[in-house]
Amino acid sequence: MVGLFTFDGPLYKDKNGIYCNTTITNEMLERYFCVVDKLYLLIRTFSIEQSYEDAHMTKLDLGNRIEVIEVPNLNSPIQYFSRHRYNKEFKEIVSKCDMIFLRIPSVISDMVAKICKQIEKPYLVEVGGCSWDSYFNHSILGKLIAPMMFLNQKSTVKNAQFASYVTEKWLQNRYPAQCTQIAASNVYLRDFDEEIIHTRIMRCEKASYVPKKIGTIASVDVRYKGQEYVIHALHKLKLLGYRLDYELVGSGVGNYLKALAKKLGVEDQVHFLGLKKHSDIWDWLDQIDIYAQPSKQEGLPRAVIEAMNRGCVCIGSTTAGIPELLESKYVFNNGDIEQICNIIKGICGDKDIKQNIIRNFEKSKEFDIDLLNQKRTNLFSKYQKYILNMINNE
Repeated sequence: MVGLFTFDGPLYKDKNGIYCNTTITNEMLERYFCVVDKLYLLIRTFSIEQSYEDAHMTKLDLGNRIEVIEVPNLNSPIQYFSRHRYNKEFKEIVSKCDMIFLRIPSVISDMVAKICKQIEKPYLVEVGGCSWDSYFNHSILGKLIAPMMFLNQKSTVKNAQFASYVTEKWLQNRYPAQCTQIAASNVYLRDFDEEIIHTRIMRCEKASYVPKKIGTIASVDVRYKGQEYVIHALHKLKLLGYRLDYELVGSGVGNYLKALAKKLGVEDQVHFLGLKKHSDIWDWLDQIDIYAQPSKQEGLPRAVIEAMNRGCVCIGSTTAGIPELLESKYVFNNGDIEQICNIIKGICGDKDIKQNIIRNFEKSKEFDIDLLNQKRTNLFSKYQKYILNMINNE
């Protein structure tokens, strides 16, 4: 069978014409080959002037099974309002595929969903985030188009024949599906190393231990990721006698955050580490004390789950599925700098932080990749059977 995966990505093409990414990888795409023999990727694609190695990305091996169909940036205002000129091309692609996997939020996926409805082709939707939060927290223009994008996503989910959500409840409540569905995060956890947790506990139980490093994984040029609130908190904590460093892993230049850190007098405490390969993230997580996810837009952030897996104390905003992962005392209202300060002060003075380390590690076991893959495989198999029955009844 032939499959189609659609998403805004983006996917990147390096200076040598090699497709690459940090999340859209062969490991991720392998899940679809339990039900299809060939997979088309209809995806927004950007060119970069570096090699994928220099960009710290993972090469996407296409082989004979994967074919990339590049799409320009339909999220830009000019392209978005002229997006309908791609409908004919998209319809031709959809028509030659048997199984359609739409990952959202995504302009491309919303367009394909409408085509599927027109030609009565069943599709499976993968709900990974919230269009409203993404656009409304992006810019003035984003606030204007957020209602339309919200309704598009609701329609895409409502009309799906099968659905997979990354959250247990939050996205399901905001974007309800009327079909067979599962909850399955996109995190990849295979190793649950008790020794890592033991080492962290030993470090934290030393009388001289004081948390020194906070970390966040997210693009540093996207305002809705919320790193600015942690930087503001660093400033307030510094005035109270607490000095912590903040390490930022992720793509982008970070000019706004750098200027903010300088303005607040904490530029020597804020460190921009750039992109890291996923294989290098584990070692970095082992070096930080507190992982912070201050986002205004998320689905179920895989970075939080990965940090929990390494025994990090994790704090996060009330956005989307974050409260599903964390103890309530480590959750703060979006953008509430005072709450962030109080939580960090509490962690610095907590002599029994061991309990949270163990709790986070145990919680992360719910996201064992084998368990999640089994859930997805079962759903994909039901979808495949549904398609085969349609074909046999034609």
